[in-house]
Amino acid sequence: MQNRTLLIRYDEIGLKGRNRRHFENQLVRNIRNSLKRIKNIQIEKIHGRILGRVNLVDAENAIKCLSFVPGISSVSIGITMEPDFDEIAALGISLVRDKLKQNGQLKFCVRTRRSNKFFPSSSKEVDFEVGSRIMGELSSEGLSVSLNHPEFTLEIEIGVQETIVFDNRVAGLSGLPVGSSGQVLSLLSGGIDSPVSTFKLMTRGCRVHSIFFDNRTFLGRGGYDKVVRLARTLNRFQGRGKLYVIPFQDIQVAIRDFCSDSNRVVLYRRMMYRISHAIAELKKCDGLVTGESVGQVASQTLKNLAAVSCVVPMSVFRPLIGMNKHEIILNAKKIGTYEISIEEQPDCCSIFMPSHPTTRSKIKYLELDEKRYPWEKLMVEALGMVETINLDDLDDLDDLDD
Repeated sequence: MQNRTLLIRYDEIGLKGRNRRHFENQLVRNIRNSLKRIKNIQIEKIHGRILGRVNLVDAENAIKCLSFVPGISSVSIGITMEPDFDEIAALGISLVRDKLKQNGQLKFCVRTRRSNKFFPSSSKEVDFEVGSRIMGELSSEGLSVSLNHPEFTLEIEIGVQETIVFDNRVAGLSGLPVGSSGQVLSLLSGGIDSPVSTFKLMTRGCRVHSIFFDNRTFLGRGGYDKVVRLARTLNRFQGRGKLYVIPFQDIQVAIRDFCSDSNRVVLYRRMMYRISHAIAELKKCDGLVTGESVGQVASQTLKNLAAVSCVVPMSVFRPLIGMNKHEIILNAKKIGTYEISIEEQPDCCSIFMPSHPTTRSKIKYLELDEKRYPWEKLMVEALGMVETINLDDLDDLDDLDD
C-alpha cells in the first residue's frame, strides 16, 4: 500500500519566539489525539515542520480529522521523494495530465519552498527546472504557464531530511492549539451566540468547559438535550470537555415571586454568573466566557452588562461583543452549530419574561431585590445538584444526532 506524507502547517505559532516550542509540542499532542483512531499513523516534528506518515487509504480521513484541530493553518497530502528534478517533473506530469484530460486546457505553475538552505538550487531555480520539464512534455496538449492565476499549482517543499511534492492545500482553523492558554468556563445556552463564543476561545488556545442552566420543571427536556448536542459538537474541536448542568428552576421561581418584574432577567444573569464563578474556581478555570454582544437584547446593554459582571471577581471574556448577528450566524454555520441552535426549544431566560425588562438597571436596586429572597441558600442547593457530563463519553452515542 503506497504511503503518503501529511505536511501540517501552522502560522501564528511561528511568531511565538522563545515560547514557540511549548506551542508546537501542544499542537503535536493535539494532532496525535485527533488521529488516535487511525491505525499505523506516525506524527513527527522535524526542523519546525510537522509531518504525518499515513497510507493512501487513510490520508483523506486524516485530513478530515485535522480540520477540527485549532492551531493548524493548512494540511497537504504529499509524496516524499528524492530532490531530483526529473523525478519531481515526472510526478508533476502525471498529475497535470489527469487535469488536462478533465479540462482540455490548463494554466499551471510550480512553487518551491526551500527550508534546506544547503540545497544547491534556489527556489526560483527549482521552479524553472521542474516547470520547464513539465511544459516540454505537455505544452502541445493544452498546458500553459500562469504565475498569478494558476488553475493548478505543483508545490515542492525541500527540507533538510526529505523533499515533499503535493498539489493540494486544505485550510485549517488556524489560531493556537487547545491547552496552550489554560482553561475557561463558557455559559452555554441553546442559542446561536454562546456556541460561537465557545469556539472562539478554543481557537485562542483555551480548553473550554461549559455550564448550562436547566429548567426542565417548566420547559421540559428539549432544551437540555439540545445543549448536550451543542456541547458535543463543540467538543470535536478540543476533546476532554465537560458540561456542567445546574438546576435553575427554584432560583427563577424565587426571583419571580419576590423581585421586581423589570429586573428579572438581569437578576437571572447575576445568579448565573455567581454559580459559574463557583464552578470555575472549583474546576481551576481562569475565566468565564459568554456570548453577549452589545445591544443585541435588553440584558446586553452596557449598563446591564456592568451590573452583571460586578458580581464575580474573575475575568469575563466576550469574544462576540462587537459582532453583529449576521457575522455570528456565519460563524455558527461554519462550525456546525447553527442548525442545532435554530431548533425551537425555549431556554431558561425566556421563562417568566417581563413585558418591559430594564435596559438600564441600577446595581443598588438589584441588590435590594436580592435581599428579598435567599439567593445564597438557593445557590448552595443548586451547586449541590450539579450534573457533570464528560463529553468524550458521548463520542459513540448516535441517538443525540437523530
